[in-house]
Amino acid sequence: MTRHPLRRRAASVLVAVAISAQAHEGEDHSGAGLAASAPASPTAPLYVSIETQLLARIETSRARPETVPRVLRVLGRSLIRSEREATVTSPQEGRLIATKDYAIPALGDAVKRDQIIAVVEESIAAPDLVTIATERARATSDLRQAEASLLLAQREHERLAKLAGIATDKDITAARNALEVAKAKRDGYTEQVALLDAASTTGALAQKRRVIRAPLDGMISRTHVTIGENISRDKALFQIVDTAELLVEASVFENDIAAILAARRAFFTVEAFPGESFPARIVSRGATIDERTRALPVLFAVANGAGRLFGGMFGRVYIETGAKVSGIAVPKSAVVELDGQPMVYVKTGGEQFTPRPVQVLERLGDRLVLTDDGALKADDRIVVQGIYQVRMSKPLPVTEGGLPVK
Repeated sequence: MTRHPLRRRAASVLVAVAISAQAHEGEDHSGAGLAASAPASPTAPLYVSIETQLLARIETSRARPETVPRVLRVLGRSLIRSEREATVTSPQEGRLIATKDYAIPALGDAVKRDQIIAVVEESIAAPDLVTIATERARATSDLRQAEASLLLAQREHERLAKLAGIATDKDITAARNALEVAKAKRDGYTEQVALLDAASTTGALAQKRRVIRAPLDGMISRTHVTIGENISRDKALFQIVDTAELLVEASVFENDIAAILAARRAFFTVEAFPGESFPARIVSRGATIDERTRALPVLFAVANGAGRLFGGMFGRVYIETGAKVSGIAVPKSAVVELDGQPMVYVKTGGEQFTPRPVQVLERLGDRLVLTDDGALKADDRIVVQGIYQVRMSKPLPVTEGGLPVK
């Protein structure tokens, strides 16, 4: 296997440099050491040999002029819409049971409106049982009295019926009416006793099942119950949320409100999906500036049909204001910060790289738009890979006039 001639040259140069450094350690014959020992300017040209450029895989890209939409960036947090969230509670004390008709939903399960999500076996409380027993005893007593009255009414009606030619029609009619009233009372008390018997059987707890259904389409976001658990009245069983569309709450500072009023489009981004954006639209704005933050609350709606976003996620909202800005576009990887100052490294010669301070005008995902203030020109070759190796390189030696030695 043959080696690349440039790699052999690079290796021989590195060996030669090392031998030369050992042979002349502590000596300075040309005065270049004095220039190197002087503090170098942050924008002084740097020397990077061709061999080092090849070994470090230093790459450059040409800067291009570009006009892009003016974008306002604000922090945002996703929220569940209030009308698409429901907490399901139990209307009665009882025990959560399993049946063949349904399966209790688990966390994250999708449910449909009116789907059975719980079955509660209700129990009559002890105080209610005492009341039922008292009412049954009273109804039983009234039933016995009604049966006795009915028996007397029947006998009286039968007696007068036998005296049809002797007793007056008025007396016979009155006896018949009294018999009907007695029968109605007896039947009413009989039904009342039967109902009370259905509610309480010889002192044991009477039980019935109550079906609980989902109030809306959505997903189980919280579950608080297990099969067989005894639950109390109004206990929260499930929380169901519909995340097909989320809200994003953002705060826009007072001096940026004009941009919101003229906004054309917006996008929401989260760290969970780098490089992706979700279209958003403004649905409402606050009417009062917060006195503490001097910001206006703004709500955006974000479609979430695929269910990739969740409530409570933090991210950024990018709002296109309708205005345009022009500058020099470079890849995002080309800009680094040096003591808080954004810098790029321009290849100004075959083995020469010059740091130049820049100002970021707009951030557009994988690229940045820099101010067109003369620091960069169109078609300048900007380092986009291997910046660390360039930064660690030594400045070019300078002449007495401060010009780099070529």
